[in-house]
Amino acid sequence: MLLLLGLVAFPARAHAQEAERERTILLTVAAPTAEAEQLAAVARELLQRLAMQVVLRRVERIDVRELRRALVGEPPYFARVWITFGKTGKARLYLEHAARDRVLVRDVADDAHNPELVREELGHILQTAVEGLKAGEEIGAPRDEALKQVDAEAAASAPPTPPAAAAPVAAPPARPAARPRPLRFGPRYELVWLGDGGHFEDGPGAVLGALWPGSKRVGLELAGFFRRPLKVTKSPVGARLQSLAFDALLTFETWQGAHAHLRVAAGVEADFVRVSPFASAAEDVQLAPTQWLKLGLGRVALTYAHDIGSLGDVEVTLGAQLDPSGTRFVFQRSSGSTDVLSPWPVRPLLSLGVTVP
Repeated sequence: MLLLLGLVAFPARAHAQEAERERTILLTVAAPTAEAEQLAAVARELLQRLAMQVVLRRVERIDVRELRRALVGEPPYFARVWITFGKTGKARLYLEHAARDRVLVRDVADDAHNPELVREELGHILQTAVEGLKAGEEIGAPRDEALKQVDAEAAASAPPTPPAAAAPVAAPPARPAARPRPLRFGPRYELVWLGDGGHFEDGPGAVLGALWPGSKRVGLELAGFFRRPLKVTKSPVGARLQSLAFDALLTFETWQGAHAHLRVAAGVEADFVRVSPFASAAEDVQLAPTQWLKLGLGRVALTYAHDIGSLGDVEVTLGAQLDPSGTRFVFQRSSGSTDVLSPWPVRPLLSLGVTVP
């Protein structure tokens, strides 16, 4: 008997529950608890006249995915309603009727000074829609069509997608420092200031330089110069000087930049000077024969080399000849000696040239 009563009572109870849900509105409100309960109270008062009951569900935000699908696997409500409030107080109502795949979307303008008026208007919209549904009317629009507006507004209100980070552009590789050439050769033109009345020697030459094996800074430089003839007159005699100079210097690269480098050098210089005496007109003097003099000098230099690509380097050199012995060219006579030329012991020099790689 108990089993029979259970088999009869259970379907009856299930049928009663299903009938009750068919008279129920599921109201989902995205609002603070107090405001959601006030809105539910308005809806219950208005829908009670239609023999409908309201079940309130409060959420933090409306999940639009719920609007996209009907309830499956449980007795349907007569209708599901979602109400959400914007930041300014504007409200939106969504209503889904279980018997039809349609959704009603209604907006209510905000009234910050009278929120009760907004709740009343929402309640009347809900009441009118339920009356229409019970009378067999169609309300709203097909679900997909009604939710197109929701999708468009969601896309418009979504924060802008930050632009995709541009692919990093590789910076051009830094130009390496202009390394000195392991072997260099080039022509030069050099001027040496002798002093003593503004005399100077100048002439062409050539330089051969090389870095020390295994070193990037220390090297050796050999040079040779031909000096143009220099004529010096000191009454009653004079001298014509013709010089050849040969240098042997140790070099050190002190600085290397992107297009240039500096080099210092120090070493020795051997000068071979051909001295040819001559007498002034109408002077009866006995002249010494032409001879070659050999002079040992020191030499220091600072060279700036600028890279001109595959053509080589342009070089400018400032330096000095050092004459510790104080060389003098003199004219000897019975009454004493007279200087024909007394060069400075430190003689500035300037050299211009190019280096061929």
